[in-house]
Amino acid sequence: MKNIAGLTLVCGTVVLIPLPTHAKRAVVTAVCGAIGVQVGPMTAAFANSLGMTEIYGAILKQPTPGGPAAAAGIEAGDVVTTINGSPLSNWRDFAPAISMMAPGTTVYLNTWRDGQLMPVSVTLGSAPCPATPANPRRPRASRSS
Repeated sequence: MKNIAGLTLVCGTVVLIPLPTHAKRAVVTAVCGAIGVQVGPMTAAFANSLGMTEIYGAILKQPTPGGPAAAAGIEAGDVVTTINGSPLSNWRDFAPAISMMAPGTTVYLNTWRDGQLMPVSVTLGSAPCPATPANPRRPRASRSS
């Protein structure tokens, strides 16, 4: 059995790093997918202003400059309605869905902007995983992903 210097957990996959002979302990880090944008809940008024017939999805706030969302052309006020073809019925499901994917993965989002549905592909960056699993049923303020 090899000594291991570090374990990096990337969305359920462990990456092993060999341990130098002089090292005494291993380090475990967890890395999750991220796009660099905060999300908020959809409202009836905002859905109507976009011409949406149903209230679902997540409103994206200002993307982090230079982050994956900004590089993909996402703008503040865009509304995500699907992630990889799966409907996003609750805005609280957005961050957990993104963080479960590996950094470097391309994610396909359907977004509404100015009354039009626009497909957007985003290559995920990385961020430290939350210390505790996200609970999509617990009310909380907006989260970054």
